[in-house]
Amino acid sequence: MAARDQHGRVLVIDAHRDIADIVYVVLTDAGFLVSLLTEVRSDAIRVLVGQFEPDCVLLDGEARGYYGESWDAAAWLGGRSRPVPVIMFTADAQAIKEVQAATSERSRMASFHAALSKPFDIDELVDRVARAVGHTVPFDPSPAAEVLRTARLKAKLEAAGAQDIHVSTRREWANFRTADGTVVQLYWWQRDGVYYVIRHAESGGQLDQVGRFHDLDTAIALAMSIRHASD
Repeated sequence: MAARDQHGRVLVIDAHRDIADIVYVVLTDAGFLVSLLTEVRSDAIRVLVGQFEPDCVLLDGEARGYYGESWDAAAWLGGRSRPVPVIMFTADAQAIKEVQAATSERSRMASFHAALSKPFDIDELVDRVARAVGHTVPFDPSPAAEVLRTARLKAKLEAAGAQDIHVSTRREWANFRTADGTVVQLYWWQRDGVYYVIRHAESGGQLDQVGRFHDLDTAIALAMSIRHASD
């Protein structure tokens, strides 16, 4: 599915394909570039957000009338280095009331930009999404922006104590040494939507995948804790 990126990029996360398809038609007709995700799981959400870099997320719960893990997903989206405004989109009337009251800890952590109940009004849907998109800074995929992202990666590694850092011209890709001299590689892979951390063996050219992460700071923390593998 494709549409012209006129008014912003919107990620629609809804376990019910029939509703997701209707929202897709409405928003693409309004000029938004829309991506759909019908798998409402934390890992799937984080991967697609990293790949698509939306300007707004329309977020449903795991099942009808139950918002579940989506509370945590909303908090993660708002806490990224590039925050993404989230619209709660659900038939869970109690969750809507909780957001509107903003008295619970999870509602404050989620910090929803807006809440939209189902069934929804088409004009209200488009208006809420447009307002949310207007509150975010669009992701910049240009070569100049990639250079800045890699520069920030190098600065974070230096602050964490990494040594002998070598960065690539590709997005967020670096080789470096940890405290005991272990050679580590950390890089973003757009295809998978995650950061990979790889340890280089002392001899034999062996590479060991240590982990894959959705957040750069978590990836760096793990990378800096790596020590030589035992022979």
